[in-house]
Amino acid sequence: MQNRIKSNLKSLIDNKNPHFLLAVSGGIDSMVLLKFFQKNHESFRFSVAHINHNYHSDAKKMENLVKDQCGQINSDLIIKNIFLEGVNSNIESNFRKMRYSKLEEIRKEIKADFILTAHHADDQVETILMKILNSSGLDGLQGLRKLNQNIIRPMHNISKSEISDYASLNNIKYIDDPTNSDYMFTRNFLRMNVIPELKKIKKEIHIPFINFTDRIDEVHDLIAFNVQNFCNSDSFIINNNSIEINKPDFYNLPFLVQLRIISNICIDNKNSFSKTDVREIKDLFRKNLTGSSRKVNKKTIFVDRNSLFIYKNINIDIFSNVGAGEEFKGTDFTFSWDFNEAPKNFTDDNEVEYIDASKIIDNLVIRSVRDNDSFLPLGMNGKKKVIKFLKDKNLSFYNRKESLVVCNQDEIIWVAGYQLSEKYKIHKNSVKIAKLNFFRN
Repeated sequence: MQNRIKSNLKSLIDNKNPHFLLAVSGGIDSMVLLKFFQKNHESFRFSVAHINHNYHSDAKKMENLVKDQCGQINSDLIIKNIFLEGVNSNIESNFRKMRYSKLEEIRKEIKADFILTAHHADDQVETILMKILNSSGLDGLQGLRKLNQNIIRPMHNISKSEISDYASLNNIKYIDDPTNSDYMFTRNFLRMNVIPELKKIKKEIHIPFINFTDRIDEVHDLIAFNVQNFCNSDSFIINNNSIEINKPDFYNLPFLVQLRIISNICIDNKNSFSKTDVREIKDLFRKNLTGSSRKVNKKTIFVDRNSLFIYKNINIDIFSNVGAGEEFKGTDFTFSWDFNEAPKNFTDDNEVEYIDASKIIDNLVIRSVRDNDSFLPLGMNGKKKVIKFLKDKNLSFYNRKESLVVCNQDEIIWVAGYQLSEKYKIHKNSVKIAKLNFFRN
């Protein structure tokens, strides 16, 4: 068993001399893990953390047991207390979140590299059964991961019976957590009632569950490979404020690949999609309604005609007065203007416009498009709403939202980069000319 723990640690980390923080409760599993490290203290650098839940009558006894064991060879020990008050449901889950939060706090405090827990192969059986009962997705079916960010489970492939044998052989003292017999917790019910029945069919029940976990890991690797290929393709465009995804190519992907792409963009490492999130995202893609959207965490997924746009904040309102000879730099554009002479030859460059400046009294304004904006497009007799003009150009939703107008007080001179107003075109009698420049960074 000792050799397997060493081998597991070696295969999971590259760091040659890591500082481990052992999470030790005083139960048999963690006391065996502690004993292993104490016996091999010359090979490993480690500290010990005990989190006292203050939930049952033996809590203080377990704390003292860990303290006594650490005192035998002067192992560094940090003890922290947590309290769960006023909570009558999901007690196990709430304690787990508090415990890991406190362990991470300690890890940072002592500058340890990894947190080590004593979860073993039988724990994996219980966890996967619980995930199945809870209708968990593919992520949940991974169960307890060998390496999850900075948490390592070096006993993941060691059975409970092996741990018990090691404890007996090495005269390891431990205290059984009395809450492990409480049927109120699903895990305990499975451990005491369901798994013994499964062992009648398959004595080494943990082995097929380890194999199952390996197959799930392979599926995750396959998904990750497809995600990387798609995100490195021309179908995935990263803009300054958004990500644009080619909709036909994206919709040809399996849903699990789609979901992982969206998750990588919208969710941080510490969170995951809820079942409701998954259902609503799947429904958004299935309906494929242009103009529909859904907020995920702090981002929004928007379905356009040919693309999906994912953005954090698209409602940035731009408004700036710009004087002649001045330059205004936005997040992803630059605008400037000055009085000039009329060009000898006009070009099709949509980043530059020359206007009749006889009506300009003061500064020009560059601002975001408003719902009621209208102007007289060059060559037309009647006014047109700017929003309608942009739609008629078949611009994507995102490009329409980031469009800007240049104004002389309240009157639109130029839909920047797209169309000049008929009222400001240069004619043969124009004597005052201005040159406008608008560049996307």
